[in-house]
Amino acid sequence: MIAISNTGPLIHLAKAGIITILKKLFDEVLIPEAVKVEVIDRGKDEGFADAFLIEEGIKDGWISVVSNPRGIEELAEKAGIEYGEASAISLALQKGYLLLIDDLAARRLAAGLGLEITGSIGVILKASREGKFSKDEAIDALDKLSEVMWLGVEVYKEARKAINGL
Repeated sequence: MIAISNTGPLIHLAKAGIITILKKLFDEVLIPEAVKVEVIDRGKDEGFADAFLIEEGIKDGWISVVSNPRGIEELAEKAGIEYGEASAISLALQKGYLLLIDDLAARRLAAGLGLEITGSIGVILKASREGKFSKDEAIDALDKLSEVMWLGVEVYKEARKAINGL
């Protein structure tokens, strides 16, 4: 299975120390050039360790950078989302692959366009369902994720409940 990722899940999973779960779940993760610029180029310029971890995925060959789809500026402007989000959504529309995206406005847009989406929490749940994480590992990953991104109390409780119910 191939997935397309926006910036958020890459950064969140890398900061939580679980970025390589993507390698175990997907044959390949595609990122548009705009996402690479946001997460790696700018991240390295700022000295963010997660940028270097994500770049390792490119060097190892399980993350591939692809050209930005056409029309992302217009989509970003009309929808009020960032270029990286617009490029990931456009690429997912072209390819028909699962889209990894965390930003709520961008998720709503993608879902409204009929795309299959999941976010950082969904990646952890998928890993647990598929036996890539034990329940304890999934709970630990969720806890680490909650330290690097904002999770509402109800979202956290529901995710934990879902893991325990698997």
